Amino acid sequence: MQSLYFRERDGMAASATRRLYEAFPFPSPGVNRPLIDVVANELPLVVEGGLRDGWSVLDAGCGTGHTMIGLARAYPNVHFVGLEPSNASRGIAQRLAERHGITNVEFADGAMPDAVLERRFEFVYSFGVVHHLPDPKAGLKWLGDHLADHGLLHLWLYNAIGEVQRMRDRELVRLMAADEDSHGLDVVRALGLSLSLDAYGMPGAWAGAALDQEEQDVFDADAYLNPVVHTLRFGDLPELLDGVTDWVAADRVYGPDGAPYLDLSGTGEFAAQGPEVLRPEDLFEDPGLRTRIGGLGNLDRLRAVELVQRPTGFRVLAGRGGSLRRCTRRVAGNLLTGPACGAPLP
Repeated sequence: MQSLYFRERDGMAASATRRLYEAFPFPSPGVNRPLIDVVANELPLVVEGGLRDGWSVLDAGCGTGHTMIGLARAYPNVHFVGLEPSNASRGIAQRLAERHGITNVEFADGAMPDAVLERRFEFVYSFGVVHHLPDPKAGLKWLGDHLADHGLLHLWLYNAIGEVQRMRDRELVRLMAADEDSHGLDVVRALGLSLSLDAYGMPGAWAGAALDQEEQDVFDADAYLNPVVHTLRFGDLPELLDGVTDWVAADRVYGPDGAPYLDLSGTGEFAAQGPEVLRPEDLFEDPGLRTRIGGLGNLDRLRAVELVQRPTGFRVLAGRGGSLRRCTRRVAGNLLTGPACGAPLP
């Protein structure tokens, strides 16, 4: 009986989330918005050479497709599948692909962990989705089941340290809008709440133009009205991905002070290329503290990063088999679990 109760509860939460995104397709409610190219531009900083020709890539929770179609445009010899339960969001994504003449994409109706996709992928990414699942571990297992033998998994998640105030605001909104039929956006406005993308180290013009009011409504609905939110920390990932992937590595943190890439082993791999890079030693000016943090393992070094930087979001990479060899040296030096975890690179 208890398991039936939890299944029914999780099913109701998932249905409520789907209804939210039917009303507020994310991240953009129209096809006139520029494609989001930032992920395509960043991939070579994570995967050596970017995506390989002939790969199959899954966007698990593609929303309105602005990111996936941007990737498909950058990698015309890669096949992309966008999984999305919202009919409104998926419809926008399909029209967006047509508008830009992108043919190396297809779309599937469904949500983790119940969607049926009888194939596996060399690269799977899910940005801003797993933390909205009633059971994140079940969702991660589903992702692992669809990962090829040497596949890579890329995740973007809310961080528990930096999201404390927004979670308080979200709880207040849900309390005050408990009997609302309009999803409660009027309560968000009455409370004077509005999400700035600067909170995630991203400018308001992250996709080429400032947000208009309709798009701001979409971001505020996602921020304050979603019925399911799990905030996490780097230290949660080894357990959540246990048995799902062979290794887990930190990639990046996001917050009001910027969105630096993490370089726990001090590889200095692409510092000359311009991206902001953070070594844990950089958190402190005191030589003694720098020495102390240098003697910690990677998970504890990340705990220090979280406590000092208070990130609102973070990104991790995980994989199976020999997939780590496909990643940059920086990622290999950021291992949290896996062979030679945290050992200095040669």
